[in-house]
Amino acid sequence: MVFKCQEDSYLTEFTSVVKSCTKSAQQIVENGKKIKYDGYDVILDDTILFPEGGGQPCDFGFVNDIKVLQVTRRKDAAVHFTLEPLTGGDTVQQKIDWDRRFDHMQQHSGQHLLSAILEREHKIDTTSWWLGEEESHVELNCTKLPLDLIKKVEERCNDLIRSAIPVSVKVCNKGDPGLDEAHTRGLPEDHVGSIRIISIAGVDENLCCGTHVSNLSHLQAIKLIRAEPGKKNKINLRFLVGKRVMTNFQKCLDREQALTGLLKNDSSKHAELVEKLQKSLKVSNKNLSNVLSDIATLETNLVRAAEPIPPYAYFHKKEGDQDYIKAICRNLEGFNILVFVSVGDGKQGGNILLVGDEAHVGKLGPQIVRMLDGKGVGKGSRYQAKVNDLTDIGKCHQLIKDYFSHSNGV
Repeated sequence: MVFKCQEDSYLTEFTSVVKSCTKSAQQIVENGKKIKYDGYDVILDDTILFPEGGGQPCDFGFVNDIKVLQVTRRKDAAVHFTLEPLTGGDTVQQKIDWDRRFDHMQQHSGQHLLSAILEREHKIDTTSWWLGEEESHVELNCTKLPLDLIKKVEERCNDLIRSAIPVSVKVCNKGDPGLDEAHTRGLPEDHVGSIRIISIAGVDENLCCGTHVSNLSHLQAIKLIRAEPGKKNKINLRFLVGKRVMTNFQKCLDREQALTGLLKNDSSKHAELVEKLQKSLKVSNKNLSNVLSDIATLETNLVRAAEPIPPYAYFHKKEGDQDYIKAICRNLEGFNILVFVSVGDGKQGGNILLVGDEAHVGKLGPQIVRMLDGKGVGKGSRYQAKVNDLTDIGKCHQLIKDYFSHSNGV
């Protein structure tokens, strides 16, 4: 069945009749997580809400005032998932989330244009594509995609967009001669009814169930972002179309203005200034590491010189790093005492390490990690952990002190 959304992708409202409404449970992806909802599967006699398919996500919208959370295809029917029931036989009004729909139309038609130019003019086939929330990509059957070729393809696509080439829909049945001329990766096994061909005049004809613009000028522009390695020695070419180009451009301008304020210089100097800052930071980090190493030597020398030798040694340095921890342990290697080192500060968390007698480490390590909201791993005479909150680091020191004060830590 060809739905109303496929006959006219520009419809934003439509009157239809409820054919059925049954209880259902669906998993809806929200903010990257799947959440299970108990609701209803609603089937209408026709719909302007596109059911997911052909690489294009479903539409969102309303049936009367009831929100449609998901639309899927079940053979020749579109199933609208809602949290409230509707009554069979009732006449209802559909409304579509037009911003989402038009964005999907731009990305999908842009993908057809991009894949057509890559295939027809550069012999590079598209094996799949993905319409993401912020970026989309085509998976290409090649192992590399030179930058000059990417620029050439982008310019060609935008030339065609400026030429305002019409995009039309042809409806065929299985066996029609026109199907032989159209590109396709095959129909779904459960497909029934008519077959749609999306035609970009003089450029491409492709079997597709999705919603599309009626003219390439409606794409506004296409921007090829980057090519990166994909699966099975293929290349993923990421792209933006239409409003997404402007949205991304505005984000870039906002970042540029923020950097200009921080660096207090012209934007053309950003790369040069950041490079200088990186070099300066590298020198500063090296100097800090040397200072921390000297401090570790001084602190451990005090322990080594103490009489009598203490049962444990405690070190904390909020500016410390793994090199500081290693220096402490290295300088006290061979001393028969418990060494506890922590680096980091307050709610920002950090790292800890206990080294010493296996019995002491095994008892104290898990307790300290619980106090500091961390996750640790112990093996023999070592217990190390990444912790989320060092606010109570003083209490950990007291815990060790009390441990060795009672029965000499036995």
